[in-house]
Amino acid sequence: MKERAIEWLDTKEVSSFECEDPFNNNNKLSGFMCTKPDHRYGALVIFQVNDEPCEQVIFGTPKLHYPFDKQGTYHWPDIQEVRIWDKLDGTNILAYRYIYKGQEFVTYKTRLTPVVKDSALVSFRSMWIEYMSENKWIKELIDANPDFNLSFELFGSRNPITVKYEVLLDVNLLFGVRRKDAAIKPPDQLMLIDKVRLPKWWGAIIIPTKESLTEQYNKVRASMSEKNQEDLFIEGMVLYAHVGEPSWRMFKCKPEEIEKIHWAASGSIPILILKNTAVNAFEDKENPTVEDLETLLLEEFAQDIINKSRIKIKKVWDWANEHMLLVKNVNEMWLKAKWNGFDVTKDKNQTMRFLSNYFPKSMMSKVGTIVLKQAGLIKEKEKHR
Repeated sequence: MKERAIEWLDTKEVSSFECEDPFNNNNKLSGFMCTKPDHRYGALVIFQVNDEPCEQVIFGTPKLHYPFDKQGTYHWPDIQEVRIWDKLDGTNILAYRYIYKGQEFVTYKTRLTPVVKDSALVSFRSMWIEYMSENKWIKELIDANPDFNLSFELFGSRNPITVKYEVLLDVNLLFGVRRKDAAIKPPDQLMLIDKVRLPKWWGAIIIPTKESLTEQYNKVRASMSEKNQEDLFIEGMVLYAHVGEPSWRMFKCKPEEIEKIHWAASGSIPILILKNTAVNAFEDKENPTVEDLETLLLEEFAQDIINKSRIKIKKVWDWANEHMLLVKNVNEMWLKAKWNGFDVTKDKNQTMRFLSNYFPKSMMSKVGTIVLKQAGLIKEKEKHR
């Protein structure tokens, strides 16, 4: 493991971190994070815990790729079976274990942070804690799968990105990452418990040919596009391809209206994609910059495409900072209203009256729109009538 860690540090795709773990008595974690876009994406090399040598590698949620290149040529490996699950549009939270003085500690991270946290603009940790406090199945599931780090999705109208969800806040188990070697297991291959929440299952294909898999892939993509005609209800699907022991490979499948690679050919990046990627930048870093947004865009778009979109990128970045701060403040006060017995789905007027104590009168129209939209009481298309 030491040789592997040193190997990673020889690349440019690592960044150092030092942070406290608020889930475990503020243990101080120090080390490096890998950003190489493969199975090591978001992986941690922890060198010290509480300033004591404690080297260990933590595998995270790997980078998902399309099964084709930018020219549209498919490159399928030899596959024994494919299982198809919904791809959810929210914030990825990984539950992982680290060892300190012979004891295992469970904590949580987003894709490119060592520990999930709240910042000035986002409240991922608060939403995660809120959900776990009301849903004990997450801890039970983690305990039932000690050999795996578990990848979850935190999604819903209170964590809005692109897809419109009716549920306020929900968590689904996505897959497991085996701690010793980063091998992937789809959700139904793990030790499941009662009340576990999973994405929608779309079926399986046994021993497909590469030609039939490409045909099926394009049929699925067309079907999703049809369902998204009125609004964005489906973000995509994930194909778990069994390529032999010990692992599965994951491929993403997105409808054409969301698929970034196809848009790249237009010469400019659409506003919807810029907004979605900007929100993801806040998930990945505590205090992201417009340069961090451009780094994420480089994963999907050529530099000349980004250069052509630079004016739009700057405008979207200014919007994202203002939007994320307002949504964070609204969600904090919404949670406070909830603790004080107010339920916007049952008594809208009383809830808004409570919230008006914390926002200027001039902001209440925006506050109301955010709350009602996230509560499913106002639809996006209704707002523009």
